[in-house]
Formats: sequence, structure tokens, C-alpha cells
Amino acid sequence: MKPDQISIRRPTAKFGARESAPTFDLDRPIKGLRVGLRNDPLWSSWLQVCDVWSDMLKSDGAEPVVLRIGVHVGEEGQHTKDLIDAWASSVDCAVVGLAN
Repeated sequence: MKPDQISIRRPTAKFGARESAPTFDLDRPIKGLRVGLRNDPLWSSWLQVCDVWSDMLKSDGAEPVVLRIGVHVGEEGQHTKDLIDAWASSVDCAVVGLAN
């Protein structure tokens, strides 16, 4: 074999089982749905993702409903929880964050 050649050997190894996170299906078109996007102002990269997804949802005929949450503890935390509960009741489906 020449120095600039490679040798491919067979059989190749089998790939292991593919693991993935659970996914969800709306079982209907997204057009006309109110789609919630929950984010936290402290997570600047997710704010950018929500902006891009909002534009994409609008172009597909959905109504994005963005909730920027606040403090999670104390009296303000209770206010945030109340906002989240009301928001969750007002949307058909939601994306609540990366890996959330």
C-alpha cells in the first residue's frame, strides 16, 4: 500500500442504542395556537432564542406569548408563581427553557 492510501476494514462495529430526551407532539398544526415561551432575563442567550422562535412561530401562524419571569423566592417569588400559573392557563402549549 502507498503512503497516501488508507485501508478500510470490514465489518464495521455496530452503533449502540441511541439515547434521547422525551419529545412531545401537538398532533395538530401550530397555526392559530397560542404558544408560550417562558424565559428568565438573567439568561441572555435564551432571550435571543425566544426572539428568534417568536418570529418563526409568527411566520407559521401561531401567536407567541412570551413570559419573562422574575424573582423565584419570597413575596416576589409568589408573584412570579402567580404570573406563571396565569400564563400557563392562557396558552395551548409552551417551551419553558433549554432542558427544562
